[in-house]
Amino acid sequence: MSEIKLSHKQIRVRCSDQKFLEAVYSSNTYADIAEKTGQKVASTMARYARVKKVLSEAGVDIPEMTRKKPVRTVDNIEEMIAIAKRLKERHSPN
Repeated sequence: MSEIKLSHKQIRVRCSDQKFLEAVYSSNTYADIAEKTGQKVASTMARYARVKKVLSEAGVDIPEMTRKKPVRTVDNIEEMIAIAKRLKERHSPN
């Protein structure tokens, strides 16, 4: 199995197709794949799309990925409501 290689003239992380596909099959989100391969999430999403297209043309399906959802809390929503009310009072004509 090949290892992840880091190029020194560019800050670019390269990983083999085998390592990438192992990460795809053992992950549910693009962020999980990026963490396992060391690549950025955006480049991981682009590579996933390219690989999926090529493999689907060959009749091989790979697992569907989802984006990692931000954790929302009730406190955060209540805080946003309070901020919106303060701003509305400040900017509305009296």
